[in-house]
Amino acid sequence: MARSCFYRNYNWWVLICVCLGSMAFSVPFFSYGALLPYLSSMFYHTSGKVTSQAAMALQPVILLMGITLTGSLSGLLEYYMNVRLLNFLLSASLVLVIGFSYFINSYIVLTVVAVIIGTLGGQINVCNVARLSEWNPRKSGAANGIMGFFMGMSGLVGSVMCSAVINPFNKEPELVNTTSGPEMMFVDDYVLDHTKDIWLAWAGTIAIMFLPGVFILRPPTPEEVCTQDDILSGDSFESVELLPRAKPAGPDYGVKDLFRSPKFYILYLIILILSLTLLTSTELYKFIGIEAINDDKFLNLVGALGAVANAFGRVTWGLILDRFGTRATYTVAFFIQGPLTMTLHYSKWNKWGYLANLCIVSFCTGIFTCIAPACQELFGSRDISLKYALTLSAESIGCVLFFILQLGQQYLYGESVFLALMGAPSILAAILAFFCFR
Repeated sequence: MARSCFYRNYNWWVLICVCLGSMAFSVPFFSYGALLPYLSSMFYHTSGKVTSQAAMALQPVILLMGITLTGSLSGLLEYYMNVRLLNFLLSASLVLVIGFSYFINSYIVLTVVAVIIGTLGGQINVCNVARLSEWNPRKSGAANGIMGFFMGMSGLVGSVMCSAVINPFNKEPELVNTTSGPEMMFVDDYVLDHTKDIWLAWAGTIAIMFLPGVFILRPPTPEEVCTQDDILSGDSFESVELLPRAKPAGPDYGVKDLFRSPKFYILYLIILILSLTLLTSTELYKFIGIEAINDDKFLNLVGALGAVANAFGRVTWGLILDRFGTRATYTVAFFIQGPLTMTLHYSKWNKWGYLANLCIVSFCTGIFTCIAPACQELFGSRDISLKYALTLSAESIGCVLFFILQLGQQYLYGESVFLALMGAPSILAAILAFFCFR
């Protein structure tokens, strides 16, 4: 009887495992902003050389590029490998690589490792999206929002762990006169000695999160697909719907048709713009705030609450998209996050204002979870995993642009101009979404 109940609700178990897996692979990316100042101080302590903010931010940028560029590889691998074996190999490899980072003292080597972490994370992400789609054939913004909520909560987990493992006594950074000029650095021996411990803590936590999915995640059989269709159409009296009922039939683009549609390129540009504010809010919040807020625990709190806001944003925007569609959802989210991103430079002089500002921006960047539902609404559900991967690749171009603009901040203009360049394109994205997604 228990076995029958387990299999009758298998789509729920898949959702739970996908959520845990999404949280696991997202921990390094969404928590890297909390880790960057510690790493910068550690590298200066071990080598005597200052690693610039732009150079340090390159590592999470590469992480995101790896996630968005290489995720589609897992789709190809599934043709040649057992899905459960592939899931195990990807999960185990990611845990081992993160744990191996404990032994790294070189910025260059750690940057290379970031490429590997991003590559593995991207493949796990696409596998998770594929499983969610297969077990819930009429998936919607709500389903992706649930997954995205746990993905966003990874930032809370990682930020809290950074405080607990690296700086439990809230040691403050100090202004250090370096060969490159004065820099805010951590000089406390406890902080410097325990910075690398976070990699082992993350590896162990991620392994625990991956474990259920290794045994449960698999593609449904044809009979199970038919059962899910019956459940979602209301044919089964005893079943409970996980997702809203299907919407009326919409467009049905093939992949070739996708490249002939102007809407695809507009959506691609909008996702590129989204990556700018996403990277700013998740990776630079500590570098931006450290000049005015000399309280490391509070800055970690900013990152943790920003992650919570992002997680709730992912669910909320998914539900809004279900109700009002892609056009209204994207217009509102981008119109709010653009101006607020530009004001981060000014709000940091009041720490509570900075906290509120960053949380609202993080909430709006939760619209990241609406990429797949937007693809489904605008282009149809056929080959949705491939459409999702193609659209997601826009974030890779956004990562390159983000890094180039960061270099500009270092050599040409200040922080206020940089944040204006991060936020202003969101206003353009809101206008494009309003006029083009009809």
